[in-house]
Amino acid sequence: MRRTRVQKRKGRFLRWVIAAVLLLSLLMADSALRPVVTHYAPVSDALPAAFDGFRIVQLSDVHGVSFGTDNARLLELTAQAEPDIIALTGDLADSRTDLKITEQLLCGLSAIAPVYYVSGNHEWSEGLIAPLCEMFERTGVSYLRNEFAVLSRDGAEIVLAGVEDPNGWRDMPRPDAVADEIRAQRPEDYVLLLAHRNDWTEQYPDLPVELILCGHAHGGLVRIPGVGGVFGTKRELFPEHTEGVFRSGSYSMVVSRGLGGGAPVPRVLNNPEIVCITLRCA
Repeated sequence: MRRTRVQKRKGRFLRWVIAAVLLLSLLMADSALRPVVTHYAPVSDALPAAFDGFRIVQLSDVHGVSFGTDNARLLELTAQAEPDIIALTGDLADSRTDLKITEQLLCGLSAIAPVYYVSGNHEWSEGLIAPLCEMFERTGVSYLRNEFAVLSRDGAEIVLAGVEDPNGWRDMPRPDAVADEIRAQRPEDYVLLLAHRNDWTEQYPDLPVELILCGHAHGGLVRIPGVGGVFGTKRELFPEHTEGVFRSGSYSMVVSRGLGGGAPVPRVLNNPEIVCITLRCA
């Protein structure tokens, strides 16, 4: 019995639908499981010449995900970048995280380079700060709690600072107060600030630092080529500052797309991101 034109059109439409679903499934699988490395080289005339080429690997918004057995792929890519330090910019874990996997990851990272951590919103809202602090003591991770460390290289020094996420205690000092205290003690130093949220250019456009590393945006979860991220952390559409380098006042801000999810919307065209930053003096 011959098929009618309507039946043929329905058959073609069904094949297109199946092909589209398969393509979307492949994109979603690739976007969630294959981490990529993005390189930035911010330039500053405040950076001492001894720190030219200093390399930082930034891992943000891990949310307890694992890439390969014991995070072998994530550790491999991090080691290949040959970092001088590793920066963890918040949301390392959430309520769904197996903290044994997190501790294994921290042990592996600490074997590569010194690791510095700042808190994200999920660690505070889901009661994970205390167990993570115990874990940091066991694994040698430095937790920057509205404070700073001085990094030395060939006789020169820079400041590495870290601020707590706003989900923390209400009596914590504001980030601008932390920055002012740093400047009071180290008025001429290059200051690298680790933070979690990506709203610095709106909240503190004139913060007296040189570089901020942050995450939180998850790259907008779904990314459209030529347009950018689709979903914001405040449920807005097409948010700003979801990935890349932005400039405000005296500082540059690097926003990582992060590694994990933490939201019901899957990552599409938005691979988990390892950020590698090489500091350059002007």
